[in-house]
Amino acid sequence: MSRTYRRRGQRHEYRWVLRDWKWKTFVLVPVLIEARSPEGRRAIARFHSDAESTIHSSAPRRYRRTFDHRLRTLNVRELRRWIDDRDYDPVFQVRHCHNATWSWW
Repeated sequence: MSRTYRRRGQRHEYRWVLRDWKWKTFVLVPVLIEARSPEGRRAIARFHSDAESTIHSSAPRRYRRTFDHRLRTLNVRELRRWIDDRDYDPVFQVRHCHNATWSWW
C-alpha cells in the first residue's frame, strides 16, 4: 500500500510548521510564516518529506548502530567471562527495538 493512499484525506495542523523564531532585543519571538509564500511552501514540503524528524520518528541510523554495537559488545563480554569462569552468573542485556530511540530523545 502506497504512502499516499494511506494518508489520503488526512488533515494536518501546520501552525507549528509555519512558525519561525527570531531574536528581538534579547528575546526569542515566534514569527508566523504565510503558508502560500515561498518560505511557507518550503517549510510544508520539508514537513512532508522524510528529512523532517518528529517525536514519532526513530533515532538516526548512525546513533542506532553505535547503540547496538555497545550492547552487543557488553553481551559478548558477559558470555566470554562465563566461558572462562563457569561459576560466574552472566547477566545479558536484552535488546529492544526502541531502546536507542528512547535514549536519543
